[in-house]
Amino acid sequence: MKQLFAIAIIVLFSSCGGSFDKANQYFKNQQFGDAISELNWVLFMKMSNLEALQLRAMSYEAMEKYNEALTDYKRITQLAPNDPQALAGMGKVYWELEEYQQAEKHFLLAAKEDPKNVELLIMLGRSMIKNENFKSAEDFLYEAKKLDPKNASIYFYRGIVQAHLGDAWTAASQFNMYIMYSGDNLTAYYNRGLAYMRMGMVDWATEDFDRVLKSQPNHYNALARRAICLMDTNPSQSCRDLRLAAKHGSEFAKENLDKCM
Repeated sequence: MKQLFAIAIIVLFSSCGGSFDKANQYFKNQQFGDAISELNWVLFMKMSNLEALQLRAMSYEAMEKYNEALTDYKRITQLAPNDPQALAGMGKVYWELEEYQQAEKHFLLAAKEDPKNVELLIMLGRSMIKNENFKSAEDFLYEAKKLDPKNASIYFYRGIVQAHLGDAWTAASQFNMYIMYSGDNLTAYYNRGLAYMRMGMVDWATEDFDRVLKSQPNHYNALARRAICLMDTNPSQSCRDLRLAAKHGSEFAKENLDKCM
């Protein structure tokens, strides 16, 4: 009787048990909840299944359930301490949680295991920028550039690094390379304008926002930011532009309307 009961239990779990392939398909279709449900069965049968843990962690991450994602990533690193995908996953979660020191630590550990992963090197560089480790950020972004010299985002972040290191001309040249390799020049000029604006290079920022507005006059975020750049030299026009941008929904404009009171 006990043998029959054991067989029945095995048959029940086999019929209800999850399929990693099915979970992976759910994940690809962005059906993350279904993927997690499927993986729960897979992991019920074998909690040390690294592939299933990784996919469930990524599913939780996609659903912004960061604590659950971290739990799975940590479980992976208990089983495989040098797993670069899990370490990078932890870095991404800490980045989303704005815990940039932890993000940098885990991206660095992942990069040691996977030193030719360009996207990983970029994320490591970005976290180092957040932590004001600019020289180290430049070193890793430079390595990323050697691996993928036409990757536009590398030049964008190297431009930010060089600006913080006090080399405005090198920063400008990096932003020019960003423009060259970017597939969407309008967005690239806008992003370069934002970077120049953050660095206090308001003349160069204004030129980029002008270029955006020439092609797209109803780009109200660019209008609002140009207004702030010109506030000291032409406050009346700047305030008119800020009010117009705010009227059309620019949150940045709304946040800065007090400059016109």
